[in-house]
Order: sequence, then structure tokens, then C-alpha cells
Amino acid sequence: MPPSQSPPVNAPEGPPPQPVEAQKSRPAMFITYAAVLLVFLAGVGMYWWNSRAPMSDIYGHKTIGIISIPQVKEANDGFKSRLQALGYNDVEYLEYTVVPGPTLDADSEKAVRELIEKDADLIFANFEIQGRIAVDITRELGRTDVAILFIARLHDPASFGLVESLQSPGSNATGVATSIFELVQRHLEFIKQIRPDAKKLGIFAKGFQIPALADEYYAEVKLQAPRLGLEIVEYTTDQPPPKAKEEFERVAVSIKKGDIDALMHIAGHYYVTQEAGEGRLAIRLGIPMATNYEDIPRGGHFTFANGTYESGEQVAVMADKVFKGAKPSEIPVEYALKNKLSLHLGRARAAGITFPDSMLYLADNKYEDDSVFPEFTDH
Repeated sequence: MPPSQSPPVNAPEGPPPQPVEAQKSRPAMFITYAAVLLVFLAGVGMYWWNSRAPMSDIYGHKTIGIISIPQVKEANDGFKSRLQALGYNDVEYLEYTVVPGPTLDADSEKAVRELIEKDADLIFANFEIQGRIAVDITRELGRTDVAILFIARLHDPASFGLVESLQSPGSNATGVATSIFELVQRHLEFIKQIRPDAKKLGIFAKGFQIPALADEYYAEVKLQAPRLGLEIVEYTTDQPPPKAKEEFERVAVSIKKGDIDALMHIAGHYYVTQEAGEGRLAIRLGIPMATNYEDIPRGGHFTFANGTYESGEQVAVMADKVFKGAKPSEIPVEYALKNKLSLHLGRARAAGITFPDSMLYLADNKYEDDSVFPEFTDH
């Protein structure tokens, strides 16, 4: 028998057997990729069509309720103008005017309920009182689907109960807020610039102020005034609101030159046009008077505040977001974008006071007289 043969030492081993795979032909692979691409494009097309379909309704007919106080009508103009510029040309506005005073809450509630009955798409409240009432009523009626947009002039929206927080409103309301701290601080600083020796600041307080409107703003004034060396001199009354104007005149006539060095108007009062009475008093006493932006048409020498027209424009941008599907709870509250210094040069001359060059330089508005303001009834 021939000897068995052994494989040679270090002979290379052959490659291990490989599994046999079916090889796809190029045409088959092309068909597969094409099918995947078609499915992808079809999905994109459906998404585009579905997202496009509601867009055709975004700028369609809208019913918007507006609840405003007379002093801030300018905000309504800004809101409407900007909304139209954004492409909303088919809008029905249902407008209600409520007057600060004893019936403000009841009148605001009535307006909100009527707007809900009329199926308003959105409610714009140009003052925080109406805004909070609208939030409460829509919650009560189970209509939190109705967006509430507001301008807060005298309160922080979170502490006032309009929203849970400025960043995350958490309800069906959002809007534009005012930095009360900044406005009070600047008003007091300007008073000291006009009268560096001013020590006594006159304010018509308890009995003249409507607490729900004036409380937070006035609390900030009382907090900051001593820091600038200003002592608050309060004028009060215990007479009921219907006699507010009569009481104001009685108290005002008793104030003599030298009793106070400056006057600060606090918005939210029973005597509706109290700023006019205070303005006359400031001229008689020859002292500077700080007022609110919306009140300078009727009285006061200067104001530093966010313009209500511009705030209305800001709210319109929020309305646009709501109509495009955003929820108010997801839209952070914004601070007013622009503050303005307005000076009434004519009244200042009548009072014998002079604005420093720094204020004249910074002023956005300078009024020589009242000719640019609408006429009003002092009541």
C-alpha cells in the first residue's frame, strides 16, 4: 500500500465556504428605491396639502370682541391697523366700552357673556380688569376655547390672576404687560429732575382711588418715593363715589402753595376725569404733575409710559399666532416694546415750571396745547 500522504506543513488553507446570497439585479434595486421615493414624496405631499388646507381659512371671516375703557381707545386702533396689515381684511368687531367706576365689573361681565353668546372667535381686552373677568367667565361657561388677549396697564398679569406666569400663561389668556416698577421709578426721577428740592409728593388716595384698579401701582409708588427723598402727602375722603368730583373740588381748594412740591396722578379713580382736576390744581400751585400716558390729553405735565397704540399692535401679532393655531397658554406674555416720554409744554408754562434739557432731548412727544387731543366732558 502506498504510504498515506499528509498535507505539506504551512500549506495555506483555502477560504472558508461563504453563504451564497441572491444577487439583486440593478433594475430591481432601482425599482425598490423609486418606490420608496414615491412613498416619501406622497407623504410630503399629503402633509403639505393637509397643512395648506386650514391656511385657506386663516384669513377668512373673523368675529373679534373688544372690551375697552375710554382712556385706552388708541390701543384698539393699533390692534385693528396691525391686524389688517397682517392680512385680516374680513373682520367683524363687536365693541363694548366700560367706564372705570362702581359698575365696571358688572358691565365687563355683561359684555363678556354677550360676546360668548355671539360666538366671538377672540376677545381683546385693552385693560386688565376686563381681561381677568373674561378669563373667569370663559372658564365658568366651559368656553376656554375662546382666546383672551389683554393689555395690562396697572398690574402684573401673574399677581393679578390673569396668567399663571409670564413665560407660561397656562390659560386661555396672554397679552402685553407694563413694567410698573420702571414707570414709577422714571416718573419719580423726572419729578426730581424738574424740582431737585422736591420733598412732598401729593396724591389723591383712599376714597378717590378705585382699589381694584389703583392698588398695585400705588403700592409701588409708596415703596419707591422714600428712596428719592419724597414724602407722600395723601388726600382722602369718606364720601361715596357718586360725590367723587364734588369731593375732589372741596379737597383741592383747601390745598395751598407750599403744601406739596409735586403731584402724581394714580390711574383708577371714581371721578372719571380726575386728571383734569389735578392738572388745574398743579397749575394753580405751580408744581410739576406726573400722569399716565392715556390721561395726558386731559391733565398733567409729563408722562413716561408705553404707548397704548403700540401695545395694541403687539397684541395683534399675538392674535395672528392664535389664528394660525397657537394656544394662548403657549404664547409668553410680552412687556411693551416701547416706552415714550411725553411733555405738555403749554401746561408747564402755565404752571411756571421748566423741563430740563435732558427731558426735552429724550421726549418723543411735545405738546404746545390741547389742540391735538379730543374734547372731553369733565365728570
